[in-house]
Amino acid sequence: MVWFAAETGRNDQETAFLEGLRQRATTWHVDGLSPQDTSSQRWLAPLYVDVQVPKVTIPRRTLQIAYWTGGPYGQALHGVWGDDYLMDDHDGNDPEDLTVVGIQATAGQYAAWAADWLVRQLERPVVRHEWLRGGRVAATMWCLQDTGRVLGKTGISPRRLLRRPADRLVAIR
Repeated sequence: MVWFAAETGRNDQETAFLEGLRQRATTWHVDGLSPQDTSSQRWLAPLYVDVQVPKVTIPRRTLQIAYWTGGPYGQALHGVWGDDYLMDDHDGNDPEDLTVVGIQATAGQYAAWAADWLVRQLERPVVRHEWLRGGRVAATMWCLQDTGRVLGKTGISPRRLLRRPADRLVAIR
């Protein structure tokens, strides 16, 4: 099984980036993570890769990486906790997002930065906050435990219930 699918790059830089990322991924030791949880896709621009985060059952939450070999900013790399829309949650001013722009480096170095950011995210603790109603879970919110960043919310009337502390906290990872 190949990490980040068997996709090849459209140019030497993308090919080197994917190869470097695949090599680094073989050293990851994240409980429940396998090559099947990763994918890559070639678009017009950029090269896109994602990782399904083990044990995080939030609808549509993946780790996303975009690597540009050229364009208005030249070589660039972005990473974000994303959703169905590729890279739309990326904020270059958010310290939790990966943003590398304006740096001349090898594709292998860009792959190393991407792999390091991905494994840091994969190792971060996630907590599920649950609000109960009648003994059943009525609303749920998943957060990164270290910063409190909200990854997703589900349930009935979550806005009203979220005004009070959760009834139960569950460590997911």
